[in-house]
Amino acid sequence: MASWLKRLSVAFVVAGAAGGSFVALHGKDATRLGADAAKIRPAFNEFVDQGQIALRELVDSPENRRASAQPVTQRARLPFIVIEPRDFAAPMIRLPSLQTKPTAQLAQAIPPSQQAHGLRLSAVNSQLDLNPVEARLRARVPAEVIQYFDLFLYVSKATPDRGEWAQRMFVLAKQQNQTYGLIHHWKVSTGREEPMPSPSGKMLGTETPPGMFKLDRGRSYADYTSRQWQSPMPFVMFFDWRIDGRPSGLAIHGTDAEGEKELGTRASHGCIRLSADNARTLFYLIRDNYRGKVPVFQINQETGTMSTTGALVRDENGRVKMTNGYKVLVFIEDYGGPSADTVAALY
Repeated sequence: MASWLKRLSVAFVVAGAAGGSFVALHGKDATRLGADAAKIRPAFNEFVDQGQIALRELVDSPENRRASAQPVTQRARLPFIVIEPRDFAAPMIRLPSLQTKPTAQLAQAIPPSQQAHGLRLSAVNSQLDLNPVEARLRARVPAEVIQYFDLFLYVSKATPDRGEWAQRMFVLAKQQNQTYGLIHHWKVSTGREEPMPSPSGKMLGTETPPGMFKLDRGRSYADYTSRQWQSPMPFVMFFDWRIDGRPSGLAIHGTDAEGEKELGTRASHGCIRLSADNARTLFYLIRDNYRGKVPVFQINQETGTMSTTGALVRDENGRVKMTNGYKVLVFIEDYGGPSADTVAALY
C-alpha cells in the first residue's frame, strides 16, 4: 500500500510540475515565446517523461496487471488533448499585432514578373501571423485538390461582428518548400445575402456562395461594367463556375469610390469587391504569373451546377482530367477567424 501511494504521489507531483510549466510557457508574451520555449522545453520534456514512467509503474503494477488484461491506455483512461483542425495554430489573430515573416522571405513567393510591376508587399506592414490562415486552408481543402494550385485566395464572407478575418481576402502563394507565403491581405465586400431590386426592377439574389472556385481564364477584363447592375467592375476576373447549366456572373473585381467606403462589410451584389488599386494588383499578379493546367471540377448532371467541394473529373483510367486555366484557387467560407477561447479540449 505504501509503495502504491508513493508512486501515486510522484505521478501527481510530476503532473503538477508539467502543468505549471505549460501554463508558464503559454502565458508569455508572443514576442518572447520562442526564446522562453527553448529554455523551458528540456525541463518540460523531462517532467513529462518522469510522469509517464511513474504512471506506467502505477498502472502496470503486478496487482493491476492481474486485475485486468486490457491495454494500459484503456485501463488508465488518461486524459488527452484534441485540437480541432479549424482552430489549429490559434487561439487568436489580432490585426495588426503579431509578427510576420521577413520581407525577404515573402518576396521569394512573388514571381519576378510581378515584382517588375513595382507592387509592394501589403502584408509586411500589417504584421499578420500567417499560420492560422494556412492551417485553415489545409484543413478545409482536400490534399488532392490543393496540389494543383499555386496561388490561394482565402475569403471570409462573415459579418464584421464574427471576428477579425471577416470580410477579408488573404492571398497566399505556394513556395518551394510547399508552404504558403502570405503576400497580401485586403478588406473586401461580399454579397448582402438578401434579394435586391436591379436597375431594371427585377429582384435578384445577392448571395456569395461558399466553397472552392477556379477563375475563368477566358473572362478577365481590365475595364468592365455590369449589365445587370449597371455598375463598374474594373479589373474583373470571373469564376470558372457553372450554375444551372450557365456560366455564372460571380467574380472578383474592383469598385468605385462609394463602394470602397463599404469595404469590410457585406455590401456587394454577390461578387467579391476590392478597392480598385488592390483589384489591379491581383489582376496582373494572376494574369502574368499563374497560367497553367488545372483540374476539371465535376458538374451535377441533374442541376447543371459545378461542384464547390473540389470533386474532380477522372478519365476511365482514374486520372484527373486537366484543362487550361489559372493555377489559382478561391476558397470562400462564412468564418470570422479563430476563437479567442482555448482551442484545446480536455477529454
